[in-house]
Amino acid sequence: MLKPLAVLALACAPLLVSAADLAGVWKGTLGKSSITACFNGAHGANGSYYYQRTLTPIQLTQANASEPWAEEGNTGFWQLDEPQGDTLTGTWSKTLGGKSLALALKRADSDSCASDTYNNPLEAVPPAVTVEKKTFGEHAYHVKTQGGQVTLKLEGDGPAIEKINRDLARLAISPEGQADFYRERRNALDQSGSTSTSEITVEPFYWSSQWITVRFYRWTAGYGRGGISWGLHSWNLQTGDSVDPWTWLGGREEWDSPYSGQIKLPSAFSRWLAKQTTTDEGCPAINRYSSFDLSFNTQGLQLSTPATGDGCDNDLSFTWEQLEPVLTAQGKAAVPSLKLP
Repeated sequence: MLKPLAVLALACAPLLVSAADLAGVWKGTLGKSSITACFNGAHGANGSYYYQRTLTPIQLTQANASEPWAEEGNTGFWQLDEPQGDTLTGTWSKTLGGKSLALALKRADSDSCASDTYNNPLEAVPPAVTVEKKTFGEHAYHVKTQGGQVTLKLEGDGPAIEKINRDLARLAISPEGQADFYRERRNALDQSGSTSTSEITVEPFYWSSQWITVRFYRWTAGYGRGGISWGLHSWNLQTGDSVDPWTWLGGREEWDSPYSGQIKLPSAFSRWLAKQTTTDEGCPAINRYSSFDLSFNTQGLQLSTPATGDGCDNDLSFTWEQLEPVLTAQGKAAVPSLKLP
């Protein structure tokens, strides 16, 4: 007996499984491998899963209800059947239409990808470590990243280098660093199934035979441009001592974190600075700011204010000769080594 065309079409159509039906954390197998998966019913068609042997989350998204779920980078595709209570089955394939492996999952709870059920196993082991070897001109260093902690280490031996490396490690590691990393990762998993966290870089900004300046940069996840902050930290390569260039002008940087700080301009330098600059209409005078970048090289000091897009940015350079009237005794003593390449 022939079946109506409508019935045939219905039989051949893929099952439409809504994201809301999948909401929760699921545990089971992909082929012979044990996995944990989660789906965010409240935030659209997205989720995540990890192999229990590797604990590395992989984002899952679905462009349309009739399409398979795609892994990040299209490294795999999930075709899911309609859940039967707390049981979920389907297939995984490396390519669409390719050889498949069976998916067999049981719902562990109905929470989102931010839940303890999904994240506790991930947070029970330290984040993975990556190490990159890099160069700055002729100077070698490497950067170690582990979760929310990014540590720069200078290559070389000697008490001065060892002292600087201890300072760099101390600045990179804070009691809140990994807690912030886990919190941000949970939030990203909850919103999109991704593992996006703050962008953090630590890299040389200036490096001479006598001095090194390192830039700590952070773009805090979820805050847009307002989450960008950075700080410049300098050391004497001969002694290993950290130095605050503001002390050469009679001031001192007050650091909130390695990535941000404030300065109250030294009064003598503030008066001198006002005479060296002009103020555009609608912009504050440069000596009214509380946040500056102060860097140096063999020629002199560079002073800038944070770029905010209001057209009032300042980017000024002064030679050591120009600065001589406002340099402190400490600054004048440092100038000969600052001029060395």
